[in-house]
Amino acid sequence: MSVSYLKSTSEPHMVEAEQGLLGCLLLGHSAVGQCIRKGGADLFFDPVHAAIFEAIEAKEKISHLVSPLTVADALRGSEGLNALGGQNYLIRLAGASFAGAAASGYIDMLADLRRKRQIIAAMSEAQASIARGDEAADLISNRLEAALVSVSASDDASGPVSILKAVSIAMDQIKAAFEGTDDAFVKSGIPSLDKMISGFYPGELILIGGRPSMGKTGVALSIGLNAARAGHGVVIASLEMNPEAMAMRALSEETAQSRHAVSYANMRRGDMAESHVQSLQHAARVVSDLPITFLPRQFSDIGALYAGAKQAQRAMGGKMRLLIVDYAQLLRSTAKSRYEQITEISIALKALAGTLNVPVIALSQLSRSLESRDDKRPQLSDLRESGQLEQDADAVLFCYRDEYYHERDRPTPQDDIALHEAWQDAADKIKNRLEIIVAKQRQGEIGTAHVKFNPALNLI
Repeated sequence: MSVSYLKSTSEPHMVEAEQGLLGCLLLGHSAVGQCIRKGGADLFFDPVHAAIFEAIEAKEKISHLVSPLTVADALRGSEGLNALGGQNYLIRLAGASFAGAAASGYIDMLADLRRKRQIIAAMSEAQASIARGDEAADLISNRLEAALVSVSASDDASGPVSILKAVSIAMDQIKAAFEGTDDAFVKSGIPSLDKMISGFYPGELILIGGRPSMGKTGVALSIGLNAARAGHGVVIASLEMNPEAMAMRALSEETAQSRHAVSYANMRRGDMAESHVQSLQHAARVVSDLPITFLPRQFSDIGALYAGAKQAQRAMGGKMRLLIVDYAQLLRSTAKSRYEQITEISIALKALAGTLNVPVIALSQLSRSLESRDDKRPQLSDLRESGQLEQDADAVLFCYRDEYYHERDRPTPQDDIALHEAWQDAADKIKNRLEIIVAKQRQGEIGTAHVKFNPALNLI
């Protein structure tokens, strides 16, 4: 079989391989999971073939029979499939399939062609940007480099690894953890959370999700400060707040170690006594020495973030151990739909963790729909706009504060005094209480870490 190209776009594809793979799947050979890991429906250049795969995938998910008849029924009314012969086309695909063992080879072929199409798309986008003349060369080259890294990272065929090598590496990690000499991973520094999560490891993507005012930025900054205090280099991409605002939060948290804590709200207003100023000056000296670098809003483009993180890593002499992105949805992507943008951002963040060989903690907004539930504690399904975030993340943490929602239910002055007293009793019990819900963890348990959190001081 030869690789064919569309004359109009010159995009590489192989119709025969797509047909061969679909034939295997229509006969019930279990290769859908492997297809999804390699690109899912994007493996198929032909949109009708992609639709057929999506119908097969949907039936696999709910354990329904996959056959030419059931898939044809699911795609009833599809103009594209009807143009190819409808049910008879699916029967021919299944009849021409030789064996399920061929599926793996077809998948590898199509995955390679998909990556080539992605490379062509990235280069075409770079050429279009140059032609428009509205962007600097550095931004274009950074975006192109990031796109190519993402394409490379999507190939999980990194070569065979013997059990001897895997066990040897595992024993080295276990020994270092036992002796307390392993500085490759970063602890959160939050005791109740560290009991559940042993640490954040190089190459991992960790999501911290929450609705506004739930404390996710405070938790992420506290983890970054704790890591820096332990001697780890930390890079914070502050895409929502400017670096000065983040620095104020850090200073406020540091002043809490003294008897004269200063909230960052009071710092902004200048509402401080002389003792507070002295406490703040001491905090400034301590925080200024921490190995933390900020990437401001100008680094919100995926390519710029990639270049800025690499630049910071070089400046730290290779001692960078953690990247924090506040927050994922503020990153810019060239994809058209919001779903495609978040998918591209998620893949890029995971690729960045692998390229830099550090854990990446990315904050994520959650769907507003959870506000309509009685129990407003977040769930994995609340991650906004793309299931790719949940798929790529090695751990997903959610921040939840009962206090925030309880404040909304404050009685009015006209309400009975008993209602006020009951409300106040409940408010006292949940004041400054934060739940860090570990909703997903590939290498450990799930559960909830209960911590004290003072939002005014960013103190956990």
